Order: sequence, then structure tokens, then C-alpha cells
Amino acid sequence: MKKAILIISAVGISFSGMAQEKYVVSANVALNAKNYDEAKENIDKAMASPDTKEKPKALFSKAQVYYALQNTDKYRSSNPYREAAQAAIKLVEVKPDFEKNSVDQLLLSTAYMYFNDGVRAGNDKKFDEATELMRNVVKIHDLGGGKRFDKRTFDTVSAQATMTIANAAYYSGKYEESIPLLVNVKNNPITKTATVYECLIDAYTRTKNSAEAFAMITEARKYFPEDVTLRNYELNYYIMSGKQDELLKKLEEAASKEPDNSDIQFNLATTYLGMANPKDGKKPVNAADLTTKSESAFTRALAKAPENAGYNYNFGALYFNQATEVNDQMNAVTGSSAADLKKYDELKAKRDGLFGKSMPYFEKSLSVLAARESDLKGEDMKTYKSTLLALKEVYARQSKMDKSMEMKKKYESLK
Repeated sequence: MKKAILIISAVGISFSGMAQEKYVVSANVALNAKNYDEAKENIDKAMASPDTKEKPKALFSKAQVYYALQNTDKYRSSNPYREAAQAAIKLVEVKPDFEKNSVDQLLLSTAYMYFNDGVRAGNDKKFDEATELMRNVVKIHDLGGGKRFDKRTFDTVSAQATMTIANAAYYSGKYEESIPLLVNVKNNPITKTATVYECLIDAYTRTKNSAEAFAMITEARKYFPEDVTLRNYELNYYIMSGKQDELLKKLEEAASKEPDNSDIQFNLATTYLGMANPKDGKKPVNAADLTTKSESAFTRALAKAPENAGYNYNFGALYFNQATEVNDQMNAVTGSSAADLKKYDELKAKRDGLFGKSMPYFEKSLSVLAARESDLKGEDMKTYKSTLLALKEVYARQSKMDKSMEMKKKYESLK
């Protein structure tokens, strides 16, 4: 009895497989007759059976049927090419050489469809969708260890798809996830661009990996020495790290290449000034020379951007702080001899002269910022308040008490 049951069971399986293969044949006949609904119905029935769904003929038929559906008005919007591609991918896994020429043509065609849809999704900021679509492009390209398709253009398309995946992670704020993807992209000669390095540097910076960020800056500058954004990343690194000697060297190099760049001149001016007045208070022997260089750089910056409030305020602060130092020297004169009084008067004249030199720059900063006072915020508001306090002091030293009080009231109204 047990043997009979086994025989019956085996016969049942044989009939089931034959029935499902019949659907494959019917699907092919319907496809040739351009009866797409019938073709889809039959191949779906065939693929519903575990006995048939991984057989090469069935997979090939599904790939062909669903690829054909992509060209019909009725089915196009549902993107049947994607099912066609997945069937073809599975076929390659099951039997790589089955109808290879036809399969490869279908795979290439669907890969380009995936790519175009991925580009559209990325442009629409549908990053998850773009990622999934582009992964299929890469998956098709990498079949057979990446050697199945002898087409250089497909290498480029796959590389671009990989870059879209990396960008999707980066622009959606997944910086940790984006880093290895961006590294892969920048290591590919096809997609090694300054923009990729910029994203990678920013991702490292946002994840607080300053060592890797600087390593990428250094590497990127070798490949793209003229890229302005990469240069600014390098300058900002030296500014934030406090490496003033290196910063000065880089700034002077940048200034020689772009003498009309006001931002570089401003950064050069503040760097000279910072080196002349270190935080520990121990001025270098060349402090006076550094200060003179700072003045020249400020002058060049304002020649190109005279309406920049920040430039004007900082140039005014150069003279204001010098005046404050002289005022401290005045306070140190405690004697009442003729020599002491003479020294005091000389210092006072020097101090008042420096305050006077600062005034036009502070007033320019005030006029620029006051014109848009209601919209000021962040660094602009900070500069505005500092300008008011500085002018309050300068006007007081010039005995212009009405103006000094005006600055005081204006400042207090902003609190």
C-alpha cells in the first residue's frame, strides 16, 4: 500500500509540472499573438507553482511577457519592466547561459529604465525610492562578477547609480551611512569629482571625525587644487584648529591666486591681526608689521565689498582695540611730573586718534545694519550690538554725549 501511494504521488507531481509548463507554452503563444492580457494570465499561473517558478523556460517567458507589458498603455504605469528584470536576474542565477543574448539585451534595457526612474526619484527628493531603484541598476551590472556585460557605457551608468545611492543617504541626513558609500564613489575614476569630496568632507565633519575630514581635504586638494569650495574647507579647518602659521600660508597662497576675492582678504586680515594679538597676551616681536599687513588686507577687502558690515566692524575694531591698549598705558601713568604729564598727553592724543580712525568704519557698519534692523539675527545681530557699544564709547571719548546716549538707548532697546 505504501508503495502504491508513492507511485500515485509521483504521478501527481508529474502531471502538476506538466500542467504548469503548459501555461508557459500558452503564455508564449499569446505573447507572439500580442494578446498581452492572456500572456500575463498564463505566465502568472505558471509562476504561482513552486514546480515551475524557477525553471529557466518559465523565468525567460515571464521576463519577455512583462517586458512587453511595459510597452502597453494598460500596464505601463505599474512598471512591469521591474518584474521582467527580476525574472531575468533570477534566470541568470539559475542558468547563466540560457538564451544569453536575449536575456542580456533585456537586462540592459531594464537597467536603463531603473536608472531613469531613479534619477527622477532623486530629483524629487524621494531618496528611499531612488536608492532602491539604483540598487537594481548596480545589481544587474554586477551579474557574473561585473563581467557579464562588455559595455563601457554601462560601467558609467552603474557608477552614476552608485553615486545617486550615496547622495540619497547624504542629502537625507544619514551621514554615517553615507560615508562608506561616498568613499566608494570617490575611489571610482568615473565618479571622482570635487563635489563628491565636498559631501564626504562635510559628512565627516558632521559626524565629528575631524581627522578623516582633514585627510579628505588634503587628498581632494591634490586632485582639485583650483576648486574654491575645497580651498575654503581647507582654510576653515585651519581657522577652527587654530593652526595660524599653516592658515596664513594657505591664505597668502589663495590671495595671490585671487587678489580680488574679498573673503580671502578679510580672512587674511583677521589672521594677521590674531597673530599680532595672541590670546596669551604675549605679542610677537613683529606685531607692528603684522598689524600693518592686517590694515592693508582690510583695505583690499573693503575696496571690493564696501557695504559689508562685518568687514567694516572688524576694521574699526582693529583701531578701537589699539586705542584701548593706549588707554591702559595712560592709566599706568600715575606720576605728576612734567615728564609724566607730557607722556600722558601724548598717549591721550594717540588714543583719541585711534578712536577717531575706528569711527568711520563703525558708522558704516551701523548704517548698513540699521537699514535692515528688523530682519537681523545671528551673527548680523551680534555685529550690530557690538557696533552700537563701540560707537557709544567712541562718541563719549569725543565728548559727543548726545550721540553716545543715542547708541546706548538703541542697544538697550535690542535686549
